[in-house]
Amino acid sequence: MRWSTPNKPSSLAWRVALLVALGTGGAARADVVQPNGTVVPVITSRLSDLLNGSAKNDMLDEMIDVVADAAVEPQVFSPLCEFSGKYIEKGGGANFAVGWYNVDDGRDSGDPPLYVPLDTRDNLSTPAPESDIQILFPFSGSLPSPEKRELTAVSIRENPAYAGGLIGFVLIPNPNGTGNGNATQYHYTEHRFNVECTACENPGPWYSDLIYRSNQLANTFYLGFEDLDFQNAAGSAGVNGNDLDYEDFLFRFSGITCPAAGRPCEVEENVGACRAGVSDCDAQGQAICTPIVEPGSQTEQCDGIDNDCDDIVDEEAPCPEDQVCSRGRCVNRCGSAEFPCDPGLVCVEGLCVEQACVDAKCDVGQVCHDGVCRAPCDGVVCPHGQTCRGDRCLDPCDGVTCGAGEVCESGVCVVQCGCRGCPSEDRCAADTGRCVEAACADVACGAGTTCRGGACVDLCDGVVCPAGERCVAGMCAEEPPAPATTTAAGPTLDAAASVGAGDAGSGAGGDAASGSGGAPSTGAGGDASGSGASAGCSCSLGGDAPSAGGVAALLLAVSLGLRRRRGGDPGRSAPGLRIRRSG
Repeated sequence: MRWSTPNKPSSLAWRVALLVALGTGGAARADVVQPNGTVVPVITSRLSDLLNGSAKNDMLDEMIDVVADAAVEPQVFSPLCEFSGKYIEKGGGANFAVGWYNVDDGRDSGDPPLYVPLDTRDNLSTPAPESDIQILFPFSGSLPSPEKRELTAVSIRENPAYAGGLIGFVLIPNPNGTGNGNATQYHYTEHRFNVECTACENPGPWYSDLIYRSNQLANTFYLGFEDLDFQNAAGSAGVNGNDLDYEDFLFRFSGITCPAAGRPCEVEENVGACRAGVSDCDAQGQAICTPIVEPGSQTEQCDGIDNDCDDIVDEEAPCPEDQVCSRGRCVNRCGSAEFPCDPGLVCVEGLCVEQACVDAKCDVGQVCHDGVCRAPCDGVVCPHGQTCRGDRCLDPCDGVTCGAGEVCESGVCVVQCGCRGCPSEDRCAADTGRCVEAACADVACGAGTTCRGGACVDLCDGVVCPAGERCVAGMCAEEPPAPATTTAAGPTLDAAASVGAGDAGSGAGGDAASGSGGAPSTGAGGDASGSGASAGCSCSLGGDAPSAGGVAALLLAVSLGLRRRRGGDPGRSAPGLRIRRSG
């Protein structure tokens, strides 16, 4: 189990999810091999004992295989607001300190970051203003006393020296001498600054550190260092006396993630609720997306979401007797004078379906509109902040409640950007805690507009809504049908009704008898007060005026859709749906 997502640190499900993601990402076990062909660590027992259940590591049984789980990635890290450290062991005798530095990709590998003390006496462990490196644990020739092995209340992000990006860690030789003439080199987590072996079988830098991801603590990594110098020579001469046990200096750092971790992402091979995830990286430093919901872990509900992740929305979703799941809610069936269908629609097992789609045979996951089968979101461009799911544009954060210090982005609770950073092309908006386009960071747009490329544009600019809908005030809503006064119920078909997740939403417009002039309803089946108490079918509420719930809620409600399998024919998809209720 390798887990470093910033959310829900006590959730077993999250740990299992990340284990699955790392285990099925196509990357087989990759041992860490030095340029001379040596698999490291060479000596394993002491390092294994320290990491797995030792008092020096607070009795954390990490279940780490120090060979199989060893990594040299990530080389750089993103610090969070809550940073802490633990000095676990000092198995080497040389006098070193450990510190951090700002990563600069433009820096030449021949010009590594260096430590400059304020002076080499009482202020040896205090960095001078020009120092590239900041001290975490000070210089010492032996393991510090227990009270000095804990690093708490330290915020790298609040350090004036922090440049706002990624950091690397480094083992720093004492400027006054390490006590060992064979221990004079800096050892960086960024390999490019370490000594290279050009004479080795596989030329490249020597790995002076190993990295292990914690299985027990969120956003936590172990760093183990060798302290002796490496040489540009093949074989044992290059190793130069290092025993390669990687417990000469052993630390645990919490409140750090690999680059780009902890951000919303999508698991491309998943569908439905299982598609949303949080970014992380594997042992080789490659980006992965860990799903929040694992396929098969949820049963389907009548909520307009593909809960069980089978690419079918609300199929066989449970509803009370005499009701049917329509557009994410349980409603009364059509097929009576009280709940008839609009002209051009027919009642199929309680649902009003486009006449042209009754006999359509679509593949599972497709929807039918005007007798044509298509993928639900083909050609759809949703308004800003919304995502096309099941042939409808929705705010993925609607109804999501995040914990303290978190914000919802793309339906996922993540740490506020002030504590995790943003992609290089974005900036952190301090007032919202969300990453925004850099060009829009200082732009304030008026009502009905949003910032794009540094300019304010209409909320509906460039929006292509699902079939049968149009963009109104930044929301996709159903095109109002022509006024109708029919009270005749559509024919009821014997086959189980399946509906497309698109073409029409409920509550798009009133009928002529209501005198409402086509004003949209709440779509919640409620009365004019907006109470939502009435248990109507999925339909337009003739005569109902907009409730006090607001236009956004109105338009969201009317945009919902669903898909269901046809009974006895799982390969036949749902035809399109539009249902209305006569006043």
